[in-house]
This record gives sequence, C-alpha cells and structure tokens, in this order.
Amino acid sequence: MDSLTRRIAAPPQDRTDRPLRIAVVGAGILGLTTAWALARRGHRVTVLDGGLIPNPASSSADEGRIIRHAYGTMEGYAAMMPAAFAAWRAIFAETGQDRLVPTRAIYALREETPWQGAVARTQACHGLPFTELDPASIPVLNPDGVIRAMEVGGSGMLLAAPILMDLVRLLPRLGADLRSHTHVAACPEGGPVLADGTRVAADATIVAAGAGVLTLLPEAARRFGLRASLQTVAYLGPPPGLWEEAPMLLCRLPGHPTGGVYVLPPRAGTRLKIGDYDTSLTVDPTAPRDPPRASRVAALLDAGARAIAGFDRYRLIAARHCLYTMAPGDRFVLRPVAPGVTLASACSGHGFKLAPLMALGLAAAVEGHVTREELALWAGGHAASDG
Repeated sequence: MDSLTRRIAAPPQDRTDRPLRIAVVGAGILGLTTAWALARRGHRVTVLDGGLIPNPASSSADEGRIIRHAYGTMEGYAAMMPAAFAAWRAIFAETGQDRLVPTRAIYALREETPWQGAVARTQACHGLPFTELDPASIPVLNPDGVIRAMEVGGSGMLLAAPILMDLVRLLPRLGADLRSHTHVAACPEGGPVLADGTRVAADATIVAAGAGVLTLLPEAARRFGLRASLQTVAYLGPPPGLWEEAPMLLCRLPGHPTGGVYVLPPRAGTRLKIGDYDTSLTVDPTAPRDPPRASRVAALLDAGARAIAGFDRYRLIAARHCLYTMAPGDRFVLRPVAPGVTLASACSGHGFKLAPLMALGLAAAVEGHVTREELALWAGGHAASDG
C-alpha cells in the first residue's frame, strides 16, 4: 500500500472540532459513502438528489457488484484494494450488516495479454493466491477457445441494494440531512443553487451526481473528458443445481462487440447476472434507457452463450442498461472545479467497489489532510505504479 493511500485510509477517529457545512450532490454509492466519511467526523452534511434516496434509477442500484484485488494492468488501483476492503469493513461495522459475500472468481482467458503477468505481481504483493485451473473442471464455463483459466483469491460480491439502504438508515443517525426530490440547478462557490432558486449554504460542495455531472457541470466535464455510456446487464434463470457453489466468471471475448461478459452467481437472494464490457457508445445522459436496446441485449446474450456452458437452457428474466460516466483511460476524476467545489466522478464502470475509499479521500481533502493535487493523482490510480 502506498503512503498516500495509507494516509487516506487511516483518518482521525475522533470527531472534528471544526465542523464544516458540506453539500453532497447525488445519492448514489459515491455520494452516500462521501456523506458517511464526512458525517462520522462531525461535519454537517446535506445530501441532495433529484429522485428518491436511494434512487432505483441510479447506476448504483443493483443486486450484486464484483469486488476483487485483481486489477489487471491498472496496478495503481490494485494497490488500493486492501484499503478498499478495509473501508467496506468500517461501513459494515457501523451499519451492523456485513454485505460482502466471499465468492470465487475465475478469469477465462482466450488470448495472451499483459493481464496475467500484472495480476501475478499484484496478487503476490497482497499475499493472495493466483491459481491456474483446467477449464474443463469448471462445469458452468464454456471452454471453447479458452487457453487458460485463472482463479484469483480475495474476491467477492457486494450486495448493492442492501448497502444503499443501510447507508440511508445510518446517515441520519450520524446527523446527515437527506433531501430527496431536490433538483440542483448549479454548484457555485458557497453552496448549490436549487431549481427553485434557493441556495443550500455550504463551505464545501462535492458533486457526485454520476452522469448528471455532464449537464450540471458541462464545462468541467468536457475539460476532464467525461462522457456517458451504457452498459447492458441481464438477469437469468439458470438450470437448477448448477450455481449454488459456482464462481464468478470474467470472460473477455476478443473481437466480440460486447468485449466480453462477466457473470455473478446467485447469492444471498440475488439473481444470476451477466453484463458486458462495451462502453464504447457515447449517449445523451438524459435520454430514456427503458426499454433497453434490443441489439445490445442480443449481443449480450450471444456473449453469454460463448462464456457459459449449456446457455440454451437459461431463461432471460430481465435486462437493463446502466448509465456510466466514463473518463479517459477508465480512471477516476476527483478534481476542484470552483473554490470549495469538487467534481467527484469515480465510475468508469468500476467505481462501486472503490467508493468508500474514494469517499475517505474526498473527506481527507476537505479537511486539508491531502492536497487537491495529491487527491487527483491518487484517484487516477497513479499514486502507485500502474506497471
């Protein structure tokens, strides 16, 4: 763990004697965990969201999300993962609910890439296993074209919907004010201005509005190269008896329009979920996403058939699009955009697992424990080498 991550991951445990008024715009996972990181220190936090809190239409609203130490060639983010797991444990200790389900994770490789060498290094640094398996020994995996199957230790599923509800229950106990159906029109210095013209006075504003930053802070979004993209996910009914002990599967498909497919097994009340890796399409974040595009769903199901054995026995239950905010290089952007105003875009399709740690970074910057330059470098995964 690099020294900057170590500083951020070990915040002061006592309450501050200099509480600030903090406005957090957006009640997805990053907004809610940022509110947690600040409210637990005694700051006066107000969370503003244009919809329900939690918002079932947000990209954070889901059944299960992957968390893992393996991060491919993005070794800077891999170095953060022990601290990210610790941040989740801190949240679970305060909510009283452990929402992490340890789950095996297997990568099915169909071509030689630098991924394996990078993961071998980072898993060794974390003291975690990285084991080659016979693809034929994995009953749910379609072995066609697989040159290697690698199991990565230190993986699991985060139960996303319960986590959001736990935070919504916890935050008022910490003194935070949650304001649903509150539309923010602008985020100048001094606090957000609402659609009705009133201002929420704040010493610092964190804009964690997901793809909403593209309309709320358009100039800043362009400056940092942010865009909105769709990911397609589907929930499936599998044949009985196959998935009770089955692992997560992560299957890149070279040349396929989806880029590949990841598979989350049904656990703790969740459904079997598959999702694609295609974030190439740039979309209008205000455009309707329901019903999902038929061509995208068809491509995802075709990818599922290439990744999962006997896929013709699976039943499609539902499909949807997740609206993700993408940044260049799939990095996170935590940067000041005005005095006292920080744009917090920690998504790029992999933000849920790191949200509490990014939140601790934002809190550290608000309190002056790290500089804004350090925060930006760290959030981009550059504090430790990306190899």
